[in-house]
Amino acid sequence: MKKSRTLKGFSLIELLYAVFLTGLCAVLLAATIPMATGSREKADLYNKATSLAQKQIEAVRGLGYANLTPAQLVSYGLIDSTATVAANTYSFTNSDSAANDAPANVLPSGTGTVRIEQVELDLRRVTITVNFSLRGENRSIQVATLVANL
Repeated sequence: MKKSRTLKGFSLIELLYAVFLTGLCAVLLAATIPMATGSREKADLYNKATSLAQKQIEAVRGLGYANLTPAQLVSYGLIDSTATVAANTYSFTNSDSAANDAPANVLPSGTGTVRIEQVELDLRRVTITVNFSLRGENRSIQVATLVANL
């Protein structure tokens, strides 16, 4: 009886197929990197804006009902000036530049506003808005709280 010889190894077709699959995987991986970088940048800007808004609202809330006046907010460094940018709305775009925490310093085209509204006799609503630019589009984060006269 004759024994047949079997050759061990890879054929040229198998080798080319493996190289093709490896190259395809590398191209797909490389194509996702710019998308991941853009998503990370977007998330970073939203996190910074949210953090600034939360910091500002906690500082304003900490003053209490009686101190929610433009003059008091300026004296505590929480708004830029007593000049309104809209009805009952004040800018805090550059108010905390000493701590490098102002929207203008942290965000691209960053601005911030504080709006104080009298909701009821002993209740005020404070709304903080942080605006910024992301790839040429205007974005904003808004947080609000109620402050009671206790």
